[in-house]
Amino acid sequence: MIPFLNLFRELVPFLARRQRIDQWPIRRTEDYILPTEGTGSRIREISPHQLAKFRNLPLIVDVRDEEEFFSGHIKGAKNLSGDLLSEAISEIAPDRSSPILVYCAAGNRGALAADRLQKMGYLNVFSLKGGLSGWLEAGGLLETQSMW
Repeated sequence: MIPFLNLFRELVPFLARRQRIDQWPIRRTEDYILPTEGTGSRIREISPHQLAKFRNLPLIVDVRDEEEFFSGHIKGAKNLSGDLLSEAISEIAPDRSSPILVYCAAGNRGALAADRLQKMGYLNVFSLKGGLSGWLEAGGLLETQSMW
């Protein structure tokens, strides 16, 4: 219970200034949500509920800082924050067509990371809508690990 409260305390500032992604103009498809051409973005977002429908989960990449990651993350997620993403992604995902889900605390850094991966040539990249806070709001569970 305490790790969850610590995570909540860390997420509150992000939630307070979070952009309302659900207010962006979007075009829905069966498997994911695409921002419309008017947004100038190619990032494909997927909701936590849509992620639960996947038969084979994609590679899940948490782009938050290591401290944030260890306070709680989606089960099975790999932590590749900031600059590490560009350097290490080819080691954990050598096949550029394999599905990758990227998330952060509120969705902004995750969307930027997803865009960066697409520019690097990855073909099946998704950003988790609402980030970890959206995951928690949808009833998703967290895994915690000790840093020591």
